[in-house]
Amino acid sequence: MLSKEEIASLIINSGQFSVRDVDSGEEPFVYSTGNRGPGYLMIKGLVGQPEILKKLTRSLAHRVIDEAKFDFIEGNATGGMIPGWQLRNDVSNLLGREIPFCYLRGSRKEGGHGELITGDQNNPLIKKGMNALVVEELVNYAKTTTNAAEEFRSAGYPVLNGACILFYDTAQARDRLKEKKVNLVSLITLPQLLDIAETGNQISLEKINSYRSFLMNPLEWQLRRQLVIPGGFDSKKPEDSARKAIEAGYKMKALTAEEALNMGAPKGKIGEGIVYWVKEE
Repeated sequence: MLSKEEIASLIINSGQFSVRDVDSGEEPFVYSTGNRGPGYLMIKGLVGQPEILKKLTRSLAHRVIDEAKFDFIEGNATGGMIPGWQLRNDVSNLLGREIPFCYLRGSRKEGGHGELITGDQNNPLIKKGMNALVVEELVNYAKTTTNAAEEFRSAGYPVLNGACILFYDTAQARDRLKEKKVNLVSLITLPQLLDIAETGNQISLEKINSYRSFLMNPLEWQLRRQLVIPGGFDSKKPEDSARKAIEAGYKMKALTAEEALNMGAPKGKIGEGIVYWVKEE
């Protein structure tokens, strides 16, 4: 089983972990939420580096065998599907018996059986009442993890545990996992990864501290750098980051698409219809 230091080195040296020096002029990353920040982890990109992925899932297999209760493994589309399958292989090898596998689609299939879960129907190896282990490559806010747990529970499969290679370990995620009664087994957390990167001088201290600041308060990090922030799809009903900024006492203004683009909002998110807001001085 790999040490935390070995796990961190594999991830950092894989090229799938990047931290930008935004304060020195580098462009921040754009996240799926429309927010922006200094760091990005592409754990799912390790499918292109099978030896690294296998080393990580093999270590995770030891952890889930010791710490989790499950009868079969499921992978969440898309990032958790291949790591989940490889984890299934590793657990099967360690236990000396085949562990069933299925995956949760991103949306219900049109046509056919109209399934959302693929691999359990008409499968004599997976029966109602069996415990599912929800697997993702990375857990940030834990929403997809807990949503998957609820979906499997509704289908008649109890879920006690989830598993991932890397966990952001945010308060919001911990609260959500606790509320939904999902115990998460992770190989390494993002704070641990940053600590090891700092100790080994693998990433500059300025970048690490900026990322730590972002993780502590993503909203404040963006507002201090005069970045426009997303507020849902209605300029009169702010949601997400803009709503939180208003609740925190900031005076915010909704921008037109042109204004937002001129102030650096990501074009793709504007195209999706997301309304961006700016802090008024």
